[in-house]
Amino acid sequence: MKTINIVVVFFVFTIFANAQHQKNVENHQIQLGLPMPAILYEKGLGRNTTATVEFVSGFGLRGCTGCETEFGIYPILRGQFRYYYNMDRRLDKGKNISGNSGNYIAVLMAYQDQNPFIGDLTLSESILAVGPVYGIQRTYKRGFFYRLEGGLGYSETQNENGLALLLAARVGWAFGKRR
Repeated sequence: MKTINIVVVFFVFTIFANAQHQKNVENHQIQLGLPMPAILYEKGLGRNTTATVEFVSGFGLRGCTGCETEFGIYPILRGQFRYYYNMDRRLDKGKNISGNSGNYIAVLMAYQDQNPFIGDLTLSESILAVGPVYGIQRTYKRGFFYRLEGGLGYSETQNENGLALLLAARVGWAFGKRR
């Protein structure tokens, strides 16, 4: 029985170690994004899966004739678990997968606080959103990338909850060693 356990452990370890060497995704990647300043860290977990944490700054402006103009820059925290489903097909066609260039499906969780870290415009409520998204990400040789994603999820504030569109567009630069 002890021999069987050793063989099973060895077999599982071999598969795990082999899978780590055949990753299609980057082990680590940092991206700086625009149009709203953002920083994203993406960690490769498996052959085609990653986890991301992104800090984005949101912007709000309120002004009118005869009133004081107010603005605020708000912290937004986003986390995703991504599965890049077309990496092998892109490799077979001779296309680039460097910098996690591929299409993905993901589970997104985003939180926006109502209190600005710069400015004096306080939002009425904080927002928490969770849901599935479909995304496209392309990274080029010098690190320039673009990402588009969208989905339908659940949104909750202090006073309301319900369905919400989860949309994001980002351009910027990816840093670190790529394939």
